[in-house]
Amino acid sequence: MMFYLTISAVMAAPTTFEATAYVQDCEGCSGYTAWRGLAANPWGPIKLMAVDPKVLDLGKCYRLQFQDGHESIYLAADTGGDIEGNRLDLLLKSETSARKFGRQHVTVVGAVACPVDVSKLPRAH
Repeated sequence: MMFYLTISAVMAAPTTFEATAYVQDCEGCSGYTAWRGLAANPWGPIKLMAVDPKVLDLGKCYRLQFQDGHESIYLAADTGGDIEGNRLDLLLKSETSARKFGRQHVTVVGAVACPVDVSKLPRAH
């Protein structure tokens, strides 16, 4: 039996992650998330991100701080083939915004209470 310690359980200080961005209709994307099969909707009530579930808990919200200093809350709701270790992939509204975001270092400040009831988010299937 394997046990994984997650950042939400052991993170004593903010941790830096490498972040990229993806869009809802990207090549190879299914249109729903790995966690609970939520509709991958960048216009929904909460921002979504793909994480390595061995590092960040799926279904939890995290406060992220970006290079320009602004902060935002994202729900860890998806996984991805290239998302391993301290990597994040943020769901954005357009390919233009995803390309503009590029690859950045983002600080995961920590787990926070989700600002919406995630049990009521729409499922894709």
